[in-house]
Amino acid sequence: LEQLEKNLIANGIQVHWAETADEANAIALDIARKHNARTIAKGKSMVSEEIEFNHAMAAAGIDAFETDMGEYIVQLAGEKPSHIIMPAIHKTKQEIAALFAEKIPGVDYTEDVDALIKIGRQVLRRKFAEADIGLSGVNFAVAETGTLCLVENEGNGRMCTTVPKVHIAVTGIEKVVEKLEHVPPLYSLLTRSATGQSITTYFNMISRPRQPGEKDGPEEVHLILLDNGRTQAFADEQLRATLQCIRCGACMNHCPVY
Repeated sequence: LEQLEKNLIANGIQVHWAETADEANAIALDIARKHNARTIAKGKSMVSEEIEFNHAMAAAGIDAFETDMGEYIVQLAGEKPSHIIMPAIHKTKQEIAALFAEKIPGVDYTEDVDALIKIGRQVLRRKFAEADIGLSGVNFAVAETGTLCLVENEGNGRMCTTVPKVHIAVTGIEKVVEKLEHVPPLYSLLTRSATGQSITTYFNMISRPRQPGEKDGPEEVHLILLDNGRTQAFADEQLRATLQCIRCGACMNHCPVY
């Protein structure tokens, strides 16, 4: 963790430590206020669910909106995700059609799945362009290089981390690997266990904010490292193994860690 912090700072990424969920939200809120931010575009992040990030931002008058299609549907319905990988798997296309017709202005009821996805994309594309801050989780943080790795299939994670001027990443302190060479086997395990893919559509590696002469990327990158009981779990020999979870969703089938 200390090596990660040192190399991230050397790369120009600002590092924050949070002992509790409230502390993590307070750090993010402080960054948002410094930039007079009103909107936060969110890539998929389980740790943001853990700290109830959206509620904390809403209480401060900031609109934190989900951009993963499943998470977007669930947020629109005022629900919580039902699965790590497929947050809206509990919803039928008829329920989603009714939800879009009710909640999105100017949208007619349609059960055509491609049309529903297109509607969602059109709404979100505008939101990416207008967002003041982008928020993401982290799948693996590499200590050796000071790199934040992000696994995704929809491209919304890449939009959240490159279009807004400020990128805030939030992760538990257990998601750190020592070397870059440790990432490929974990990545292979994650994608196969999660969706049966050999590789996801996007694998983002973020090591620094936008550099002079570069045409995209945020001007500031922040990483919030969250404890929230993880140190306590690590101190317990029986609970320690739970920190090996890589959020692949195989617990639904079979997982030795689970």
